[in-house]
Amino acid sequence: MELAGWLLFFVALFYAGPALVMMSGRTLRRFAQRSDEPSTWPLVSVVIAARDEEQRIGETLTGLLASDYPRLEVVLANDRSTDRTAEIAESIAANDERLRVIAIDQVPDGWLGKTNAMTQAADLATGEFLLFTDGDIQFSPDAIRLAMRYTLDRQLDHFCLFPSMETNGWSERVLVSFFAMLFAFGTQPWLRRLRFPSAYYGIGAFNLVRRTAYDAAGRHHQIRLDILDDVKLGKLLFKQRSSADYLIAEDAVRVRWQASAWGVICGLEKNAFASMSYSLVKMCGFSTFFTLVFFVPLVAAILLPLESATGFLAALILLHITFGRLSVTFGGSLTVMPGLLFGAAGVLFAFWRSAFLTLRHGGVTWRDTFYSLKDLRAGEYR
Repeated sequence: MELAGWLLFFVALFYAGPALVMMSGRTLRRFAQRSDEPSTWPLVSVVIAARDEEQRIGETLTGLLASDYPRLEVVLANDRSTDRTAEIAESIAANDERLRVIAIDQVPDGWLGKTNAMTQAADLATGEFLLFTDGDIQFSPDAIRLAMRYTLDRQLDHFCLFPSMETNGWSERVLVSFFAMLFAFGTQPWLRRLRFPSAYYGIGAFNLVRRTAYDAAGRHHQIRLDILDDVKLGKLLFKQRSSADYLIAEDAVRVRWQASAWGVICGLEKNAFASMSYSLVKMCGFSTFFTLVFFVPLVAAILLPLESATGFLAALILLHITFGRLSVTFGGSLTVMPGLLFGAAGVLFAFWRSAFLTLRHGGVTWRDTFYSLKDLRAGEYR
């Protein structure tokens, strides 16, 4: 049992160690300031697919248009909104010619509403770089300029920013922080340069792509029916051997993902089972490994004598430290540390809830459109 404990510790260290080293200090302002400023700035087209975003779209658009980046255009695709999204966007566009608003009235067969809207907006964009983002993201005035400074200095084709996650209340903060940590563990972005097969990534809040790389990868056509479109865009570019990198946005890019702890659970409804390729076999394998890493160390530490539980205790301490540090990195705080297992249980429940509801309904309803499980499985980009 002592050997098993230390083996488990090294499994945890494989994920947690690089995350602590490669995520915590890689912040946008620190790394951009080390980069040379270009002599000329290319045109950047911000592409937004928005549906029923009246609560945040005004703030998002005005924040983007207040950017200090010298050459910017914004193309917003209003994807069948039933609220005041279009009205708000068009009133802002009337006073700033850099913003264009297009209306999406229907979704073609074989497309998700979001991927269709992003494709149509990207087709109208004229920038050398495309910044794909969402209608509820908040940008600081220098966010795009700093991101482009770093991207141009490193000659990148794809650049992502991990946003700061705004939360309200301890339980919501715990769940959001745990999911952010799990995303970092799962994508392992630090292995991207080594061409590690699973080390691709994409961030819906900030996916900056060079237009030539985007076109060479086939744009969104290959991922037109893939719910994980942001991550799969990263996979498309990975397979094209496009250069990529990531940084932590801190306050430069912010998002309130969900409005409550239960909202976080529900917010994973469409994505969680999709990340398992809609496979119960993969879900069971993931759950087994998940339980082994996050829950077994506590059980072993309680039940085993101290001399046999040292490895399990070390794993438990390492995971708590990593959880707290990454929470701070993504906009949370160290107060989440005691809630590690609560976050683990909540996210695991969210994954199984997603699987149950998807199988029960025979598909996923997203943006008021139903997509059958058969079509989603056939349209998944592998």
